[in-house]
This record gives sequence, C-alpha cells and structure tokens, in this order.
Amino acid sequence: MSKPKPFPAITGSCVCNTVRYRLLTSPLYCYACHCADCQKSSGGAFGWFLNIEAYNISIISPTHPVIVAREKKPGALDRHMECPKCKTELWSNNVLGTAICSIRVGTLDFPSLMEPDVHSYVGSKVEWIKLPEGAKTTEKEVNHKELWPKSSLKRLEICMARVAETTRKKQAALAEPQEGTTGGGGEGDAEGTGGEGEKTPTAVEFEDKDAEDDEAFEKRFKETEKALQERLEKLSLKLEEEEVTKKARELTL
Repeated sequence: MSKPKPFPAITGSCVCNTVRYRLLTSPLYCYACHCADCQKSSGGAFGWFLNIEAYNISIISPTHPVIVAREKKPGALDRHMECPKCKTELWSNNVLGTAICSIRVGTLDFPSLMEPDVHSYVGSKVEWIKLPEGAKTTEKEVNHKELWPKSSLKRLEICMARVAETTRKKQAALAEPQEGTTGGGGEGDAEGTGGEGEKTPTAVEFEDKDAEDDEAFEKRFKETEKALQERLEKLSLKLEEEEVTKKARELTL
C-alpha cells in the first residue's frame, strides 16, 4: 500500500508581494459565494473562499499582515488580515470565529487548485456565470454542519477544543498570577498544528516529493523568478536586434 502523498507547498501573497503565506495542510472547505455583499466587497461576480484553521497558516515573509476591524455595514463588524503596504485583504475571521480563517482564494499563487465544493446564494448569481455540470449549490449561506465532510467537522471540533483550553489557561493565569512564570504558547503551539490533513473535496493528488522548509522554498521561488526574468530580458534583446536588422534591410532596398 502506497504512502499518502504530502500536501504540497501551496503559497499565496498580497498584490505587492510584501506579505507571503503558506498553507500547512488541506483546507477544511472551499466555496464560492454569489450574494450581493460578496459581489460588492470583491468588486467581482462572486466571493471565493477556503476555510482553514488559523494555526495551519504560516507567514513566510519578513512582513506580517495586520489585523483590521471596521464596520462595513451598520451593526456588522468586519475583521480581516491585510497587507500593511498595499492593503490587500488576505483572509477574514467573521464566520466561525478567530480560530477559523476564510482565505480569499484569489490571493493564492495557484488559485485554480481550489475548485469550490459548493456555490452559495445562487439565486443572486450573475446571469452569465455558468456553473460546471453537477456543481453543488445552495440558495442560502454555507451550513458547515450539513455540507462539510466528516473529516473537516472533526478538525473543527479539535480546533475549537484547543481554543477553549487556551482561553481557560489564560483566564486562570490572569486570576492567579505566579512569580517567575512565563507566558504560555498561543493556539498554534499544541500538537497537530500541521501535517497532511484529511482530504476534502477540494484536495487533489500531487506528486510525492520531499517536503521543503520555508527558507528552501523561498530560495527556489526567487531563483525561478530570477531565471524567468533573465529569459525575458534575453528575449526582449533578441526582438530588438531583429527589429534593428529588419529596418537596416528596408533602408538598403
């Protein structure tokens, strides 16, 4: 029996590339929302999100995103993480609490890997959007208890239990301060914060390869980017030389 293939190094960033992040495991769920609010806030035909535990997101850039909270609609507080430079919204924490993030799939380097498991609010879908044959749809918001696979619901249960335990420990520490003690770790310090994760409908099969650490991945990413840039410069130079040669021939005719 073959070994399960490791989850690939799926990364994302803001528009200016100042903030880069990496998913440590497969998403809990992925969905497209066609409600009027998502159309307005995204400026597009729909909102496209994936849910994942906050501790399964690793920031791999020197600059970290900042927390922004604002009242977009009366009585509704929006809380999200954005790049401090270009203000790109990377993910929010408005649906299932701060422990579960709704990442904007368009900020991934390869967003096409994340096909929506369901399309919600299809009643307000833009008419020219044609959904794939057999696509799962709902007229209302995504009900995770009904739509998420059992493996994702189990991960959610574990995540919420960890949050409750962390909160309890912090409250106990505040109630009974002890001399000489240091602060405990955050939510991401417990066991099981990363790994392959359970397969969800969005997860696909990938080639089996040795996992890279963040530094190695970033080095390879920059080397590839440099090689492509050099190739582009050479191609541009070649085109310029051909243009000069073409004009010289026209002058001699």
